[in-house]
Amino acid sequence: MADEVEKSLAFHEMGLDDRLLKAIASQGWRHPTLIQERAIPLALEGKDLLARARTGSGKTAAFVIPIIQRILDGKQAAKEQAVKALVLTPSKELCSQAYKNAVALSSCCSREVRCLDVSGTTDITSQRPMLMEKPDIVIGTPSRVLAHIQGGNLELQQSLEMLVIDEADLVFSFGYEKDIKTLLGYVHVHVYKSWSTVG
Repeated sequence: MADEVEKSLAFHEMGLDDRLLKAIASQGWRHPTLIQERAIPLALEGKDLLARARTGSGKTAAFVIPIIQRILDGKQAAKEQAVKALVLTPSKELCSQAYKNAVALSSCCSREVRCLDVSGTTDITSQRPMLMEKPDIVIGTPSRVLAHIQGGNLELQQSLEMLVIDEADLVFSFGYEKDIKTLLGYVHVHVYKSWSTVG
């Protein structure tokens, strides 16, 4: 008996918002990559994930898509604007990459989903007004995010639902372990979904 070929899951079969599907299509992505197909449904269920995939595999979109979907799902019931997702990466370059991906994938719902990259060389005090607007997604290096928290610019205890540590192996090899441990003390114990990626 011939082995049955397992049909891959399409983006439109994942229960994603039409605006998100439109943004995905605008990127020219017709089918999810393997990491996206396997990770997105689990992330949408609120599972904690540790994913390993090569550069260029669509790993960033695999965590950005469910973040945007969960934010959109929660908007109608939300009483106030708040930071819902935190993405930590080991470098400014990777922060910029994650930010560009998040902006592209939220392009059709940019009024509902706002992103901010705090990793740049801009002075922390000059980023305070942007953080006071409580963007839905904050992206930064662990040390930069921690500086904002300790400076009173960023409050995560009551609102944060999703935490991503992208390139977790590099985060720790770059010496951010202490920052991560300290930062987690400012996050509610029941963060809804956490993601770690390596490789």
